[in-house]
Amino acid sequence: MAQATGWSVRHILHGVNYQILIMMLSDAPRYVAGKSGGDSRFSGLSAEAEAAEVAGIFQSNLKG
Repeated sequence: MAQATGWSVRHILHGVNYQILIMMLSDAPRYVAGKSGGDSRFSGLSAEAEAAEVAGIFQSNLKG
């Protein structure tokens, strides 16, 4: 969460409501592979690895 938002861990622990964090996590985009193959970038990845990949995409768009 800290990497995706750019917030410090201290801010997440002490400055953000727990309910807001849960809503942010549930609203985070994710890819669910279909049975027909789908996007090969995410095939075989765990949910955590997939989330890190998506967060990296958003992080790269925010820097530029």
